[in-house]
Amino acid sequence: MDGESVFERLEPLLLSVRKPVQYVGGELNAVVKEGDSCDVRWALMYPDAYEVGLPNQGVQILYEVLNERDGVLAERTYSVWPDLEAIMRERAIPQFTVDAHRPVGDFDLLGVSFSTELGYTNLLTALDLAGIPIAAAERGLGDPIVVAGGHAAFNPEPIADFIDIAVLGDGEQAVLAITDIVRAWKADGCADGREGLLLRLATSGVAYVPAFYDVTYLPDGRIQRVAPNRPGVPWRVAKHTVTDLDEWPYPKQPLVPLAETVHERYSVEIFRGCTRGCRFCQAGMITRPVRERSITTIGEMVQRGVAATGFDEVGLLSLSSADHSEIASVAKGLADIYEGTNVSLSLPSTRVDAFNVTLANELSRNGRRSGLTFAPEGGSERMRKVINKMV
Repeated sequence: MDGESVFERLEPLLLSVRKPVQYVGGELNAVVKEGDSCDVRWALMYPDAYEVGLPNQGVQILYEVLNERDGVLAERTYSVWPDLEAIMRERAIPQFTVDAHRPVGDFDLLGVSFSTELGYTNLLTALDLAGIPIAAAERGLGDPIVVAGGHAAFNPEPIADFIDIAVLGDGEQAVLAITDIVRAWKADGCADGREGLLLRLATSGVAYVPAFYDVTYLPDGRIQRVAPNRPGVPWRVAKHTVTDLDEWPYPKQPLVPLAETVHERYSVEIFRGCTRGCRFCQAGMITRPVRERSITTIGEMVQRGVAATGFDEVGLLSLSSADHSEIASVAKGLADIYEGTNVSLSLPSTRVDAFNVTLANELSRNGRRSGLTFAPEGGSERMRKVINKMV
């Protein structure tokens, strides 16, 4: 990794673009390490604009998990707006990280978190700007391993030609396992080249490596069969599941944006998964089983996060936050602590049938209006039965 900052070339050009502050980095709680002191280097990307990508909980968690480890570097990159993209192409400035403005192509791994399929083409643009071959088969030893994760990578086949590996399920433990494999491979002198590293990753079962599987389809486009084409590669790649969320109380030091972002709050994931089984809900199916954080851990995370950021809103996150088995106690406990302060509580995702007046009173006890988001319900009896949402 060369890792030389491109900021001196980039800075004079920022006067020509909209919202230049989104490209300068330097946020509160951001981490900058010396690249030469780290033997495994990650560039983490949320494939959307900074204002959408910076609050993303998944990227912030992995950013902290990786940077806490000695010898591991993680920096962030986001999609650039078309005005800066045109200038970067004209001036040959590569896709860069916002932390130390290092070229993305100089990292060992490029981890991309796909919340939706709309991010697929933004990845291709970022690869092109970074000078990384778009097709995985054309990449060489000096190119990063492109790692896909997130809900929209749970079926990686639509992007199989463009990624090197896909992580299925939760990422906290998976990124550390991948890091250990890359570190061992480098210590062995990069034995057997890029293909040797991919084979180590595949045989470990930590990730799905599309190059080592043959996929056949039915006439209607459904997948018929997925079969490994190398010895030692598992037939089935298991989903990663963090069983005890209390052991992973991240983010501990959330990033505080310099530019306006879509969410400006400290977010705590109070549980992961869902039991409802709404048939249209991808996330509710793939994040099973339900795992709750304890009241104690939630309280500690909120106290630490508010102190580390200065945010005046706390979001209690999940697919349906009011379904936490102790949500009333959680809300009352936090309302007691922050009553009389400027800190408000919000439930950004709530089912109508799980909400009640008591919960509303706790969320608004300090006199501030609090954010509530109610999921839309079915408009007819037939539709409610079809989607298994009987409200």
